[in-house]
Amino acid sequence: MDADARERWLEHSKAVLRGAGLRTSAGRTAVVDMLGRQSCLVTAQDIADRLRDEGSPGSTATIYRALETLHELGLVRRFDSGEGVARYEPVDPSGDHHHHVVLEDSGDVVPFADAELERAIEGLGERLGMRVTGHDVILRARRA
Repeated sequence: MDADARERWLEHSKAVLRGAGLRTSAGRTAVVDMLGRQSCLVTAQDIADRLRDEGSPGSTATIYRALETLHELGLVRRFDSGEGVARYEPVDPSGDHHHHVVLEDSGDVVPFADAELERAIEGLGERLGMRVTGHDVILRARRA
């Protein structure tokens, strides 16, 4: 997400949280603000480390609760690359998204977007007589 999209996500997230009747808490606000500065995947530990470095509140339990709430409300996407560590990223309210390649040798996760892949997924839905409303693509690869 670019800076404008991240700002839209922040505003959208705060509105959704208010609409869900959730009270404002310092810990959840710090997690939302931290995610609003991210363009791709972070772990709960990444968030905890960054918040600690900034002197912001947020126990590990608070961070996990906040991430679960944000996931339940459709504000973040949970990504599990099969390594046992969940990563999270903001869901752009516009629907724009990207996919990920997990590098087998390092475990690094590389984001990518591909218009041709999106057209192929849409075409597959049409061939199946369905409208695809969402999808996740995770590729595993080795550098050539």
